[in-house]
Amino acid sequence: MAEALTNTITPNNSNPLLKDFSEISAPVDINWWPQTLGWQIILLIFICYLLYRIYLVFKRYVSNAYRRGALLQLAQLGNEKEDIKLIPQLLRSTALYAYERKVISPLLGANWEQWLDSQCKNAKFHSQFSGVLNNLAYSPEVDLEPQQLIAFKQQVAHWIANHRGMYD
Repeated sequence: MAEALTNTITPNNSNPLLKDFSEISAPVDINWWPQTLGWQIILLIFICYLLYRIYLVFKRYVSNAYRRGALLQLAQLGNEKEDIKLIPQLLRSTALYAYERKVISPLLGANWEQWLDSQCKNAKFHSQFSGVLNNLAYSPEVDLEPQQLIAFKQQVAHWIANHRGMYD
């Protein structure tokens, strides 16, 4: 019994059929780098295109920083009279980031509302909120109902997020 415990199983004494069996070596790893010049050029073109697309996404992100800031500022405005009166100023300063000053400065009243509508699809400043921007900017009293104020803020947020500027 002690003799059986001391004998360990090795390939030589485990199976007599495998005694002369020699294991083959594994094949060399496959090289995934393209070997021909044509595939290397295609890979280079693809990498350049990918880098260019990443650059465009980054450029768009940086150029839209004013939109994110304006939307954040609009979200922080409350429903108090002082906050509501800041909305026209926020809208005009956002437009000044996106367009030249000589285009924005002369626009007032109905012309301003029509221009805002023309720069953004589905904007309804002139039709649905006619005169609201002018009243908020120049009138001492604010006469907006809560639901009208919510809809107006949504319209302003829509314009800020979706207008097409000179550089878009």
